[in-house]
Amino acid sequence: MRVFDMHCDTLTVCKKKGWDLDNENCQLRLGDADGFDSYVQLYAVFIPDEVRGERAQSFFGTHHAYYRRQLEHLGPRLYDVPDLAALQKARDRRGMSSILAVEGGCVYGGELGMVEQVYNAGVRSVTLTWNGNNELAGGVMDDGRLTDFGKEAVHEMERLGIAVDVSHLNDESFYDVLAATEKPVFASHSNSRAVCSHPRNLTDDQFCRIAERGGVVGLNFYNQFIADGGEGATFDQMLAHLDHLLQLGGENVLALGSDYDGADIEEIIDRPRKLKNFYQALLDNGFGRELADKIFYWNAYGYFERLLAGEL
Repeated sequence: MRVFDMHCDTLTVCKKKGWDLDNENCQLRLGDADGFDSYVQLYAVFIPDEVRGERAQSFFGTHHAYYRRQLEHLGPRLYDVPDLAALQKARDRRGMSSILAVEGGCVYGGELGMVEQVYNAGVRSVTLTWNGNNELAGGVMDDGRLTDFGKEAVHEMERLGIAVDVSHLNDESFYDVLAATEKPVFASHSNSRAVCSHPRNLTDDQFCRIAERGGVVGLNFYNQFIADGGEGATFDQMLAHLDHLLQLGGENVLALGSDYDGADIEEIIDRPRKLKNFYQALLDNGFGRELADKIFYWNAYGYFERLLAGEL
């Protein structure tokens, strides 16, 4: 069994707390990955909305330095995946494999040249906003739109090979980004708004637009995005999102985007070793092993394989 998880906040939490990435305090624990045939994790540097300009650039720099130190310190316990060859190796190795990401386009500090610097630092995915506005676009809890700088930035991201992550965008900015881009975008950690009405979730039309482009969407484990009311999420409620999105043609689109260490997650799935129970729930509810494997691994793997091969 393989797992490909498109979002966690573990890196930022561990840096703040002064912990190694290999610790027993977080939801995402490296040791849990040893129980899978492959485990690929996008580790996001989360930059808060209020951190802007040079402060945001510096924030990324210190977290990037921490990440590099962790790679050296942990050795084979954490395998960096900056390119296609590394991803292909990760497909067939046990232990945690990591793709570096950023949550918050404020990382660029409003400077277009920073896009290439972030790429050269090994970042392969950027979530354009968090909940508020920044120099690029409007977040889900605000009313901004994709800016002129935002258009330039996403063009540069496409040119270099940084995946454009539309999770956290408000609806207007989402469609602005689609109009400004040509390649497949993805939503690293967003659910179905038709199943749970939280505005962080995707409308049916948004999901279909991502699917038409060849993008992927990661199922978020956060209570608030699974069921209205936001408490006591169950596997059945999570499967309701998958069922609905499959009806929209999501067989090759659906993936995982846990949001480990960035959200309140029910005990049934609050750490990686429990993913086997969710996988079994898919099988018990008639999803079939081939479809379950696509959702758990191969859809996300295929998207990032194309990205790192220069095909996106």
